[in-house]
Amino acid sequence: MFSHEEEKLGKIYDSRIVGRLFGFVKKDWWMMVLGGLMALILAGTRLVMPTIRQMAIDDYLFKVYRMIELSAQEASQYSDYVLQVNDSTYAIIYSSLRNLKGIEDPESRMVDKVQYYLLDQSKAEEYLSPETLERYSELQDGKYLIPYGDFSKYNKKGETFQKSILLPLRDADLKGLVRFSLFFVFLALGQLIFGFGQQLMMFFAGQRAMHRLRVKIFAHLQRLSVRFFDHNPVGRLVTRTTNDVEKLNQFFSDIVTSFFYDFFLLIGLIIYLPLFQNWRMALVLFAVVPPMAIVTVIFRRMLRTAFRKVRVRIARINAFLAENLSGIKVVQIFTRERKRLSDFNDINESYFRAHYGQIMVFAVFRPLIDFLAFAAVAAILWFGGLWIKIIPTDVTIGHLAAFLAFVEIFFQPIRDIAEKFQLLQESMASGERIFMLADEKEEAYEGRKLPSKIEGEIEFQDVWFAYNDDDWVLKDINFKVKPGERVAFVGATGAGKTSIINTLCRFYEIQKGKILVDGHDARGLDKKELRSRVGIVMQDVFLFIGDIETNIRLRSDISHERVEAAAMVTNADKFISKLPEGYKAPIQERGVNLSVGERQLLAFARALAINPSILILDEATSSVDTKTEALIQDAIHKLLEGRTALIIAHRLSTVRDADRIIVLDHGSIVEEGTHKVLMKKKGVYYGLYKLQFEHKI
Repeated sequence: MFSHEEEKLGKIYDSRIVGRLFGFVKKDWWMMVLGGLMALILAGTRLVMPTIRQMAIDDYLFKVYRMIELSAQEASQYSDYVLQVNDSTYAIIYSSLRNLKGIEDPESRMVDKVQYYLLDQSKAEEYLSPETLERYSELQDGKYLIPYGDFSKYNKKGETFQKSILLPLRDADLKGLVRFSLFFVFLALGQLIFGFGQQLMMFFAGQRAMHRLRVKIFAHLQRLSVRFFDHNPVGRLVTRTTNDVEKLNQFFSDIVTSFFYDFFLLIGLIIYLPLFQNWRMALVLFAVVPPMAIVTVIFRRMLRTAFRKVRVRIARINAFLAENLSGIKVVQIFTRERKRLSDFNDINESYFRAHYGQIMVFAVFRPLIDFLAFAAVAAILWFGGLWIKIIPTDVTIGHLAAFLAFVEIFFQPIRDIAEKFQLLQESMASGERIFMLADEKEEAYEGRKLPSKIEGEIEFQDVWFAYNDDDWVLKDINFKVKPGERVAFVGATGAGKTSIINTLCRFYEIQKGKILVDGHDARGLDKKELRSRVGIVMQDVFLFIGDIETNIRLRSDISHERVEAAAMVTNADKFISKLPEGYKAPIQERGVNLSVGERQLLAFARALAINPSILILDEATSSVDTKTEALIQDAIHKLLEGRTALIIAHRLSTVRDADRIIVLDHGSIVEEGTHKVLMKKKGVYYGLYKLQFEHKI
């Protein structure tokens, strides 16, 4: 199902996967909307900041006037921007030329190239000499328009101006700069607040979505059939619910969070710069888009290839490590350490080369983007300076400064895309694998309910079963177990003994025939109810991290008294009572701090605690020592009282007391009867018994 899926790369962007991911955010849609609105505000404030810089430069730092010829009608139309000097000549702030929308090429109307400064009459008379004032006419509202050179050079005494004199002259400009500075700080604080809010909303929505996804995947895994787990290693499934989910978490926390901001920023720049700033400068900046698009396309293809190589090789490293660490005893016994280290070095070297190639792709792409950014800066400086000084247009020094800032803003989303590209690729691949797992068909549990108390009658009618296609493991199996009867199944390895248990509990579904429990077809019964009436003791006992009582109980509806009673019957209390913490004694992973026999006794207590009507012992005593087996045999008689028992054992000594023994060979029933009857037949059972106890026959 999932074989070699680690090597799959998937699409760079898959709308189907993204759509399913956002399905987990539906309950928190308001957070995403609020985060998007905050991103829009952030993008807006980021675009406003260079404009504030431009206005501060043009309107206050370098607030110069130029003389322009206008008709009376034009002057009245643009009275907010111009000051009348004489009948046809008007003064206008140079940065306001762009506001004369109805005049084609206002630069051609300029009287001269002289830059003027507007001065209040009181300050003009205070600081400038009468000779200087006589050369210039007084304008409306008692203001003087002084050439910038005259204004900045001489005072009343004909001396060069000092800073102490210039500062009072530009007092109004300084106050304007203070206002702009305060507004700039206000916007910065707004960015801080809204940036925090946007990150919080997006992160919180993403974390809640990943919480739901983890719960859904884990719940889904528990409802998959045992057949599914036969074909998919546990390590791979653990990776799905941990590493792959974490990759999707990064999709929300890193990619989605920055996507809204970057998207609004780019769209805002494309609309704002040519329409509300300066279309000439905007064209210069946008001229880098075609080469940047070409570089990005090439980079995407190269990175995709490099990323695939890295992923394949890291999958090989993980598989190699898992195999060798699991079989470390075999490696050491056969002294293959050097050989395995050499093999690992080869795989590791291959991974290094692949990862080096990926680094080289990034090492080329990022400087290329930076080069294009520097090229954009150089172009803006060149054309901006040309348009300001040599070929006068509506471009101002403020425009030049603002567009230098816009270059950095424009390339920020591009750099973000480059940095998030690999993460997006990994997220899509992880999403594809997770949803492939989520789409696995769940095992059907629902069915008819069993009575509160069942007798425990079991019947197999013409049962055929195969794990794979027509490779039959059980062939035409027919037998009936009466309530309270103890039936043992024996046979060589692969005869089909465990398959009978698997099909009875519906871990696997039979292909032909019927399995009846108290006369009810097992395929129509509710699986949870069916399994709750069956207690199973396996050869390989699995214990969970926790304490002894939790591992015996498993189900929360079992009281402590029942736990103790089950432990006493199965003789597990003999070692539990010796532990300092008793039933609260901790159990480590897989019960490694207990002996094999102690784990087996706990398994018996666990099976008995649910008070099953049917008890299955699958090689339950094959892994214990003789002393522990004696304790278990002593408990089995009490354990089986009033219960139907199916016993599978290689040790034939454990099945001699069974009411009936069924002998299997290559999936078929070849003999059936008591121990004495089968020994008299001297058939298959006799041969098996002779192999184990030849010295006693």
